[in-house]
Amino acid sequence: MRPTNAVYTASNKVANERYEISKKAIANRLIDIGRQRTKNHYHRYFKNVGSFMMAMMAHNEAIKKPSFFEEKDFDTLLLINHDLYADIIGNNYASSFVNPTYACDAFGMDMGRLLSGFNYIIRQFVGLAYEDRHYDMMVYNELFLLLYEHILIKNERDIKVLGSIIRNKLLEHARILEEHHWIRLISPEFDTYSQIVTDFDHEDLRYLFRYGMYVGTNEIESAKLILSMDKDKIVHIANTFSEAFKRGYKRERKVLDHKKSILLTYHLGFERIIKRACDNFRKLGLEPIVHYELKGAQRPRLCNTKPNEQMEYDHRFSNAIYLDAAYLDAMYHIKKDIFEKYKEEARVYAGLALMEVFGNLPFEPKNHEANMSYDKEMTELVSKHTVSVKNLQGQYLPGSSYSFTINDYPVPSIGQDYKAIFDATIKVNTLDQKMYEDIQQKIIDALDQTEYVVVKGANQNITDIKVQLMPLADPSTQTKFDNCTADVNVPVGEVYTTPVLSGTEGLLHIKDIFLTGLRYKDLKLWFEEGLVVKYTCKNFETEQENLKYIEETLLYPHTTLPLGEFAIGTNTVAYMMAKKYNIHALLPILIGEKTGPHFAIGDTCFVWGEEQQIYNPDGKEMIARENEKTKLRMSKPEDAYTYCHTDITIPYDELDTIIGYDHAGNAYTIIEGGRFALHGTEALNQPFDDK
Repeated sequence: MRPTNAVYTASNKVANERYEISKKAIANRLIDIGRQRTKNHYHRYFKNVGSFMMAMMAHNEAIKKPSFFEEKDFDTLLLINHDLYADIIGNNYASSFVNPTYACDAFGMDMGRLLSGFNYIIRQFVGLAYEDRHYDMMVYNELFLLLYEHILIKNERDIKVLGSIIRNKLLEHARILEEHHWIRLISPEFDTYSQIVTDFDHEDLRYLFRYGMYVGTNEIESAKLILSMDKDKIVHIANTFSEAFKRGYKRERKVLDHKKSILLTYHLGFERIIKRACDNFRKLGLEPIVHYELKGAQRPRLCNTKPNEQMEYDHRFSNAIYLDAAYLDAMYHIKKDIFEKYKEEARVYAGLALMEVFGNLPFEPKNHEANMSYDKEMTELVSKHTVSVKNLQGQYLPGSSYSFTINDYPVPSIGQDYKAIFDATIKVNTLDQKMYEDIQQKIIDALDQTEYVVVKGANQNITDIKVQLMPLADPSTQTKFDNCTADVNVPVGEVYTTPVLSGTEGLLHIKDIFLTGLRYKDLKLWFEEGLVVKYTCKNFETEQENLKYIEETLLYPHTTLPLGEFAIGTNTVAYMMAKKYNIHALLPILIGEKTGPHFAIGDTCFVWGEEQQIYNPDGKEMIARENEKTKLRMSKPEDAYTYCHTDITIPYDELDTIIGYDHAGNAYTIIEGGRFALHGTEALNQPFDDK
């Protein structure tokens, strides 16, 4: 492992003495615990956590030697990799102190939540070891020792005192820790993971273990399938990926010449494709940035099979053990300074190229009383802080300054038809753009004449929603809908707009859907004046549990969300692929949104990019780029955005009609009986009839 980054190298030197002292001190504490004649749950806890930390620090030294990966065979490295996650995999999690329920059974509710939350923080040590971040480990080492001293030596069990200890230690080092986090997202100097793409032989699957991320069947079998593909197919997939990114810049009339970096997202096992894409991006003058989130699954990031999704769900609010207004205020000012420090890196940042995946086994979370949650005051504080930070970031990285592209491909857990589905997805991702562009223009021409659209469901889907559309000042030069081909969003196949909130009302109903990896059964959202005013689902036995589930996952950190996007998906090929292989519930939003009308709750598609003019292929400007809420960005930016955008799609087989109505009440029928009815769109029905 070569040095990754000048920032890390410098901070490691600063931390070296304290790092070694703290490491030795933890070793001594473990010896002391071993000498104790009588041991309680606290002794077990600190032995468990301390031993894990020591093991990861030793692992950090071991993996720096080239021989670690070169002299061990694949099976040995696989065992070592799984051992990094042994305490949270499968049934082991039930008796792990990372599990809030287990910790609360041992220590009581308050102390159990705090110690479980701290243990979850320490899970970062795997990533810190592979990124060679001694400064960060030193901070957590010293925090471990402080908690040990107060709990085991001083017998200090006051939760507020212990929470303050954690908060104060994190604030003491927050500037450097935050800089370490930001540099890996914005600078190609951070090459811990990008070098795995560019520098290693991907025919030797041992490269997968150099990430330190959990390696499972999906990662291994994906790599094997992609290695079996001929070069032409690899080139075809990679070129589709990079060319779509270039088209996004061209279509949005943005300048790429001065850009120097691009953030890549991909799933472990896809490196052969990504390496080819990197070659393409480098020809554009762009160096790749690759990272993953050490404390959970946020996108965009490196993707892999999560060793324990329930753990991440259990701890989504565990930072409540140290959060308060003073902490959030301090973090805001620290982030502001860091954004300013790295403003040049932000200026030359070209955007994101995301090759995401679908087909992971569905996850239905379980609620546990032991899990931490925010009270109303904390929810409001965090929501305000999140919006403030996003607004701040928008000043340094406005949406108008960069672009993106997203492709999706399946992983082996999708089932026995994996290879066939992969090939079918390649076809979906490379459909005839001109044909769709022409057909979609006919839909747009019709809808440009309407005042609002009504969408109604069928086959037990009781959707009945009215979407108010933006008026056109000059129909000869303006349009309400974007004609979306395969550029920023691959595959081709949708027309979309930003609804007017006033006048948008009704019920949106989905019988079964996965959103951001979570399942929602019989989801219903009611809108008034474009805002969610009521909601329910049937995931849990009680209505209270269902409401809480939606509030904490779909709406969080807000109490309501606006309807930020309305679109009509036209990719009936993708829909029939899903139907053929019975994978509709597993489709990613990127493909799923093209298989029927979709409604995005949250922000529009133009956050901090409303001023950027967008033109359809017919030369008309798409003007529906803001709504009543986002207009506040100039006067009250803290209220303009939610920084959420969740697409909810009604599949064609749950759809009855999509009809637009003009001021005189004349109807423009786009879909009737679940099939495209507008003259000139008949070709979209052909896949429905193909056997």
